[in-house]
Amino acid sequence: MNQQVATAMLLSRGHLVDVVSNGREAVAAVQRTTYDVVLMDIQMPEMDGFEATHAIRAMAQGRNLPIIALTAHALSGERERCLGHGMTDYLAKPFEGHELFAMIEGRRDPSAAPPVFAEMPMTPDRVDLEGFKSALREAGAGSAIGSILDAFISQVPGRLTTLEAAADSGNADATTRAAHALRGAAATIGAHQLAGLLQHVEVSAQEGDIGQARGGSERVLVEAATVLDFVRRDRDADVAPRAGSV
Repeated sequence: MNQQVATAMLLSRGHLVDVVSNGREAVAAVQRTTYDVVLMDIQMPEMDGFEATHAIRAMAQGRNLPIIALTAHALSGERERCLGHGMTDYLAKPFEGHELFAMIEGRRDPSAAPPVFAEMPMTPDRVDLEGFKSALREAGAGSAIGSILDAFISQVPGRLTTLEAAADSGNADATTRAAHALRGAAATIGAHQLAGLLQHVEVSAQEGDIGQARGGSERVLVEAATVLDFVRRDRDADVAPRAGSV
């Protein structure tokens, strides 16, 4: 399970998730924000997971913060090594969704009131599919709704891969083009929040700030996964009655 999938799964269960691209950013995030738990990748640029954990443990707010190591090494002694560096627990990649949820949600005290997780509802200011559909119907193009949404579902994963690769390579021009193309697709179906994130990536890349663009692209991946799931469910709901009709 990669970072984007794990993040999307946590978001779908109502958790708030912040994603950073290296250990130094993880330390800075803990300095400015109160978290319930940190998922710490061991292999990261600039500052690895062990160094970042030591830095977090040196802060007052990080002393007792649960830090779960994510590592590709399922070797004997790896868990002990992580605990020895101050981490709270350990998950070896690839891991299953139920293992991730048990690790995150199993830390709650069952006698305590349920924690308040900020939910991210699909409000019209985030994704306005009905507005998109109404506009096409009013324009006499209602028959194109299904094909446009199907094209979004089929094309967006590839465009996300292109954007991620461009940002990771540090190619500002390619990142600008990829973000612009995907922004158009998002805006077409009324995915306003996704389009806004992509505009931020596009502008950052145009201005040569590839670090900002790379960080923004990670947020794009998370939001796009949620939007894709929402659009797929909408299409399934539209198709299901016809499939069962006589």
